[in-house]
Amino acid sequence: MLRRLALVVMTALLCMPAFTFVADAQIGSLLSCPISTLTGSTSPEQVHISMSQDESQMHVIWATESQTGSEVEWGLDGSLDNNDMGEEFCYDHDMVFHSGVMTGLEVASNYSYRVGDGSDWSEVYSFKTRDVSSDFTFLAFGDHGLSSEGMDTTDMVVDSGADFLILSGDISYANGEQSVWDDYLDYNQRSMSNMPWMMVPGNHENEPGYGFEAYEVRFEYPSSSGSDHWHSFDYGPIHFVGFSTEHDYSVGSEQYQWLDSDLGDAVQNREQTPWLIVYAHKPMYTSHDDATHDEDEELRAGLEALFVESGVNLIIWGHDHFYERTWPVIDAEVQQRGDDGDGKMFSGSHAPIHLIVGTAGRGQYQYSDEPPPWSAYREQSYGIVKVSVDIEGESLQVDYVRQNGEVGDTFTLRQGEPITSESDDSMPAPSVMLTLMAFMMAVLFRDSRPRPSSA
Repeated sequence: MLRRLALVVMTALLCMPAFTFVADAQIGSLLSCPISTLTGSTSPEQVHISMSQDESQMHVIWATESQTGSEVEWGLDGSLDNNDMGEEFCYDHDMVFHSGVMTGLEVASNYSYRVGDGSDWSEVYSFKTRDVSSDFTFLAFGDHGLSSEGMDTTDMVVDSGADFLILSGDISYANGEQSVWDDYLDYNQRSMSNMPWMMVPGNHENEPGYGFEAYEVRFEYPSSSGSDHWHSFDYGPIHFVGFSTEHDYSVGSEQYQWLDSDLGDAVQNREQTPWLIVYAHKPMYTSHDDATHDEDEELRAGLEALFVESGVNLIIWGHDHFYERTWPVIDAEVQQRGDDGDGKMFSGSHAPIHLIVGTAGRGQYQYSDEPPPWSAYREQSYGIVKVSVDIEGESLQVDYVRQNGEVGDTFTLRQGEPITSESDDSMPAPSVMLTLMAFMMAVLFRDSRPRPSSA
């Protein structure tokens, strides 16, 4: 009897730390954690933030080696006077993932925050909330990873001073090796902890043996969709819609129904958000020379009419490892070539312009020798798209910036009527004015010269 009692007491004592922890944590989530996460560091790593449709919130996700609690502290301008408890999640990988939400955020404000378990904390990070009244910049690209070129892209992001970025799929290229995700998120923490990275899955997020599980656990993009695979959010005058080319988008599918509803709401809200930008992975238009690699015709058949009817301004893709821009195009037919016909300025409403920006770090692809008629510009290089939003001027300047800092392609979208060199005839062009002034000066100078006498 005494021996049995001693055994019970010993078992209880050995299990007490686990029971104590489980009382503080999310029991259901942690029951699925690998046994390896019972030990290890509780120090936060892989810290990254993301936006939702609620401008007063910012989501944060981080990882630890071992099972521990989740807490977020945040405040304005260096203070940490708010806090909330988060949740823990696991999948078949030797890490625990934590998610928290910072709430009650004021617009156009600088916040500081840290994450941890109440005793083991991260360093203090910062971010700026959305501002609907001032200019801002965002970045866009796809097909990133940890190659040397991918790391150079990360350096560009860190040095850019941008407010956020959108990534059109093929993120880490873990391809089933989950430690690659850890390395990727650790390497990019220096920007992801301060700048929201808004992402959608590509084909490489559908991993052997895991499917989309790593993507689903590691990233959170709350919106009306109820799915992290497709979502939307507003930033200033732009409504952004990210969707998944890796999930069913056919008419009647869950994703299509959400896209149709979300774009319909965006059309109704066009006065507040006059710009509409879509991003996803596999492109609807591409001059990639391997037809078996793409599903552009299927995408056009399934979604192009919806995007055209909704008045989408710009669609940003990845997947093909080069840069390409289309003219405003519908059903492979060019609709216009810009205000002056040179593709540099597009005013008012027009068909969607498509960008392929699969240029963030993977091996470059070949495109067809002859560009299709709808292709306005293309090049093989590494770089990112930088979009500068001018609130007062109601314009978006879109630059494709190579990794050496050179601008390879540039164009501007603007609200209002087209501006052409012939549209304003109330005043001569500057060159004409200079010519007239020179002519008048010559006449005056000639008339003021002494005339020779008749003698």
